[in-house]
Amino acid sequence: MFTFIASLAAVINGLGIVRILSELGEYIRRRDSIEFTHHWVHTSLILFQLLAHVLIWWNLVALREVASINFLQYLYILLGPTLLFISTALLVPRVNEGKLDLKFEYQRARNPYFTGMTVFWAWGIAVWPVLGYGLSPVWKMAATWMAIMLIMRLTDNEKVHAVLAVAIWVLVTIYISVYAMQLGYVGRLMNQ
Repeated sequence: MFTFIASLAAVINGLGIVRILSELGEYIRRRDSIEFTHHWVHTSLILFQLLAHVLIWWNLVALREVASINFLQYLYILLGPTLLFISTALLVPRVNEGKLDLKFEYQRARNPYFTGMTVFWAWGIAVWPVLGYGLSPVWKMAATWMAIMLIMRLTDNEKVHAVLAVAIWVLVTIYISVYAMQLGYVGRLMNQ
């Protein structure tokens, strides 16, 4: 059952990874013909999206701990990778000939991207309760990420965005060191 359930979610999730890597390849291929303006907050969020896709894939294995699942729960599971993919597609700019201004691209994508990511983290908080369990041990971290995304959606203050971009990476480091070093660790915790 696990392989069947996880396969479509993994495909949708993989599309986000492909989106990031294909645009990176396009940038490298066209680097001599592009006027490039870097924006470190935007770049750090693209790297965060890449890692979020890898982590959701890594954590999909926790579904093997679920005894049974119905179709509506399955649709809910698919919603997470879908939201993550759409958010990634909004954030990662298409590389065209001429000019690539990441600060402009970040401002253009900011509202829809952070809206999508706020909803994604709400999904992350609710995924285990939807499957018939209690809140996962990572719900507070997901709520913190959700709050960060919402604040970044609501303000255009560059200093706030810079500080919160660093905070995102602090949370990622904590999350990986506590919950993601072992495959399926959160799922095992949910069944204890």
